[in-house]
Amino acid sequence: MKLSGTKKILLLGLILIIIAGIVVVALKGVNVSLLYEQHESVNLVVSKEININDIKDICKEVFNNKEVLVRKLELFDDAVNINVESMTDEEKQNLVAKVNEKYGTEFTVESINVNVNPKVRIRDIVRPYLIPLVIVTIAIVAYMIIRFRKIKMSKLLGKILAIILLTEATVTSIITIARIPVTPTLINVMFAVAILELVLYVDYTEKNYKTIKD
Repeated sequence: MKLSGTKKILLLGLILIIIAGIVVVALKGVNVSLLYEQHESVNLVVSKEININDIKDICKEVFNNKEVLVRKLELFDDAVNINVESMTDEEKQNLVAKVNEKYGTEFTVESINVNVNPKVRIRDIVRPYLIPLVIVTIAIVAYMIIRFRKIKMSKLLGKILAIILLTEATVTSIITIARIPVTPTLINVMFAVAILELVLYVDYTEKNYKTIKD
């Protein structure tokens, strides 16, 4: 299949983006959410309603420029989980003092357990989503083989595979270059895009079946 001048320029642009993404990964690696990097965390049960923004402000004062993620733990809004890149003894003391001052609690440095959370590998994040993706893909491909049996299937599947790989590689490169953290939600979106492309290509083939067959 010959490409027009515009399509050639577009393809070249996508290839350059992919190459740039590969370079960024080689130099800086993949950026993942704090929860999937090695980090430290503490749980604080205050036993009274917590304003999550107050805890975030306290963490900004205590940890300065460190990346911090604060999440509520209970339905009753009385406990929080604080995740931070690392925590020094001084920062731990300041955190305890400021929380006690804000909520009238009696936490001590000794009563606060700091948990060290190991780094999670990218493949471990992706693995839970692979089986559903494979099942859906097999179902759609099986439908294509049955529905479009009069078309040379290797050519049809090869084309859609190339399109999906090009799209996913481009999106992955953009995410890498922009240093967007990889999260399960982001992985779900990328898988959804791949399935959507497959479905749209099936729809396109349905509408142009006679032309493609001939």
